[in-house]
Amino acid sequence: MNNFFESCAEMLGDQVQADHIKLIACLLVTYPLAELYRKLPADNPNSRHLLSIAYAVFTIVFVLKLYAGAFHITAISLFSYLWMRFYPAKNGPEINFVVVLMSMSLCHVIRQIQGYEGDTKLDYSGVLMMLTIKLSSFGFNVADGRNGAITDYNKRMKVEQYPTLIEYFGWLCYFGGLFVGPTCEYMDYYRYTNFFFLSPDKKISPYMPTLRLVVFGLFFACVTAFVGPYYNYYRLLDDDYLAFPLYKKLVFIYFTGFVWRCKFYCVWSLAEGSCVLSQFGYNGIKEGKHRWDRLTNADWISVETSQSMQNSSTRWNRCTTNWLRHYVYERLCPPTTPTHGTTKKKSTGSALLATYVISGIWHGFHPGYYLLFCNIALVQMLGRRVRRAIRPLSMSANDVTKPLPVWKKLYDISGNIVTFMLGGILVGSFELLYLSRTLLVWKSIYYFHYWGYLITWLGLNTMETTLFRIQKRRIEQVEALKKQKSLDDNNRKIVQKLEIR
Repeated sequence: MNNFFESCAEMLGDQVQADHIKLIACLLVTYPLAELYRKLPADNPNSRHLLSIAYAVFTIVFVLKLYAGAFHITAISLFSYLWMRFYPAKNGPEINFVVVLMSMSLCHVIRQIQGYEGDTKLDYSGVLMMLTIKLSSFGFNVADGRNGAITDYNKRMKVEQYPTLIEYFGWLCYFGGLFVGPTCEYMDYYRYTNFFFLSPDKKISPYMPTLRLVVFGLFFACVTAFVGPYYNYYRLLDDDYLAFPLYKKLVFIYFTGFVWRCKFYCVWSLAEGSCVLSQFGYNGIKEGKHRWDRLTNADWISVETSQSMQNSSTRWNRCTTNWLRHYVYERLCPPTTPTHGTTKKKSTGSALLATYVISGIWHGFHPGYYLLFCNIALVQMLGRRVRRAIRPLSMSANDVTKPLPVWKKLYDISGNIVTFMLGGILVGSFELLYLSRTLLVWKSIYYFHYWGYLITWLGLNTMETTLFRIQKRRIEQVEALKKQKSLDDNNRKIVQKLEIR
């Protein structure tokens, strides 16, 4: 089988690695499985669990021959299941989280010792990354079912009836998100497998939304295969790139960032298409239209039109973002804390930084990951200040939801350009992995992004108070005009009454 995929890579001129073709094949095989999944008896969810388990065992053990990976995955999954079942203490989910993350870290360390970089080798690390999200969130969901949940989201996802082993492994091995996501919460999976196929919603056809995702996935695959060899971060290390003038380097980085994102849009769209075809992606009706975005990992249109780093981060890799938000950030910094009958908001800066460090550990131990996520955390914190100080000035003082036509458009366009220029520069560290490579690229653009950060920070420190004063003055002027208008209306009414008399 390896010879077949290597032959396919040769046919494409070795522009696409054999392991990447193998991954696409594993994703495409899930489509006939999704069709079969829907045809299984509606009142027999165990048949669906067993189908997913069979797919996982067949691909991991017999196709990819990842024997050590199969053992590792089974061991950590059983640990989480048994630990949360028989350890009811309140710190159970935190211990489970640490053990699961350490298990993931062991896999990353072994990969680095073996010399694998990024996604160059298709091994079991991708599966384990998805399981890390599921297993760590499962621990908190079980604890929420026992002790009570804080947020509305956690209340919906709390586990009150402990799953059987078949249900548990059926969820972990769900074929639609096994290799690259999307991940799903246990309770979402439970409701889907137990109740969806008994409801009228099962008659809604998934074919058109599936076809749309497949077309997008194949389009992004073509961009990756045929444009990727010319626009990729490793070309930034070549002498011909280093000889470019600064503006050409920045333009090259900007487009390279888009081509890099296409690689992820490709696999996420194809994986989501399988979930939609199995009807797990159905998400009810909104504004009179059927929604199929329950398991959307990245809506590429919303990502590409983001106006801030925070927007693009929350819209990118949504399943991982949701995990970091609900099971890291909000566990470190709950939305509200009761204090003597009042509500006190906790500090968020350290929690945000810790969340990005956890994200880095989840990805691996190459320094490039930590450069990316720590820099994004700093940019987001600065971006929040920029938004508070400048964005209100692009909105109407009469109605804060109504934009000023010219100023809001300029604000959005400049925000989008800055976001993806910064993103393109920072993501280079994620792809190049090593400090020496990353600093070589950043040095070639004279650390453009850090100068921009410093100038913005200094500008805010100088102008922030003035900008807030302008915002306040605009509001006061509007309020004064409203009061004057009210007085004029009252005077007019009095005059009219006098004239009638």
